[in-house]
Amino acid sequence: MFKKIFKFATGYVIIEVTGKNSERFINMCLHNGLEICDAVPIEGGQRMNIRRRDFGRIRRIVYKCGVRVRIISKHGLKARCSSLRRRCGFFVCGAAVCIFFLVVPQYIWCVEINGVYDADTEKIAEALRECGVYVGAKKSDIAELSEIKDAVLRSSDELNWAWLYMEGSKARLEVQEVTPVPAVDDMDTPTDIIAACDGVIRSAVVTRGERRVNAGMTVTEGELLVSGKVAVFREGYPEKYMYVHSQGRMIADTIRRESGKYSAQETLRIKTGSSGKRLTLELFGKSFEMFRDISCGYDEYDVTEEVYDLKLPIFGYMGISAVVSRVDEVRETVHELSGDEVIARAKEELEEKICRGLGTGAVKTGEELSFTEKDDVYDVELRMYFRENIGIEVPTEE
Repeated sequence: MFKKIFKFATGYVIIEVTGKNSERFINMCLHNGLEICDAVPIEGGQRMNIRRRDFGRIRRIVYKCGVRVRIISKHGLKARCSSLRRRCGFFVCGAAVCIFFLVVPQYIWCVEINGVYDADTEKIAEALRECGVYVGAKKSDIAELSEIKDAVLRSSDELNWAWLYMEGSKARLEVQEVTPVPAVDDMDTPTDIIAACDGVIRSAVVTRGERRVNAGMTVTEGELLVSGKVAVFREGYPEKYMYVHSQGRMIADTIRRESGKYSAQETLRIKTGSSGKRLTLELFGKSFEMFRDISCGYDEYDVTEEVYDLKLPIFGYMGISAVVSRVDEVRETVHELSGDEVIARAKEELEEKICRGLGTGAVKTGEELSFTEKDDVYDVELRMYFRENIGIEVPTEE
């Protein structure tokens, strides 16, 4: 093994020696201290290996022996380097790739903020920028993670926790917003209780304030149920009033209504089976469309996207992503729905609208559905019956 390594380092030349005195040539080379190896007979002469540095010393021996010498190939470190000189582009590209994988991970190429719903994202991003966290920033220049956390929390009163995670060239900020604490009623503020909607009172339990309705009475939306203005009677003195924060539970039977128009014709988008793909490259936060025509030549189409991030085991995210868009050709067809299907869909939608407007604790006691049909258009109305607390507090008018 060592001999092969030494032979490669010093270099050698494979030559063919032709002529009547080819054997004499080998003997004279050995006699003069020239190293000849791997000699094999060929037609009209010999093929052999000779060290690169000895090749320049065989001219006198060739002349004396009257043979012809032809170089077959050159081998060794020097010969390999000489052959690679013509491949400058290969070395430049190789060096560029090495520099890329060494330099790119030292910078931030993507900033991701998760967990924000009501807070101001721009203020959070500005706080990160002041701490050195932005696209193109050098990771060694960013502040300590604890400092970044404090800066982000100071930027918004709606956050109660934040932390920055470095994943290769991606900076991922996870935040948690403050959960609003239910407001405690100010018992010193005078309030009335009014009806949130129409209904028939089934029970009226008043713990504070002056009752204005009793069980069995029908009330309308906005009607006063409990007054915060309480009369104070004292014999021999004029009538006076005191203002209190009304409290009570007003349970009533209510009716909630919703209506809408629904067509018996439904437009469906059916895939024809023809599809194509379009590629978008995202390099360090900028997108480059590889195809100008996203439609693939289809008149009607749907697009679904899949994102692939370049991540290396050691370096993590490298700031490069490929977005593959799948384009499916679709054909629009009109589907006729039966009357039962239209009514079922309408009922489901209207029931959702009604239930979204209910308060907590409402109990459904019944429902009625009515509709009319004209020219394949259904006018549907849903009435739902509930037993619920309809009392809401409003400031007392003095």
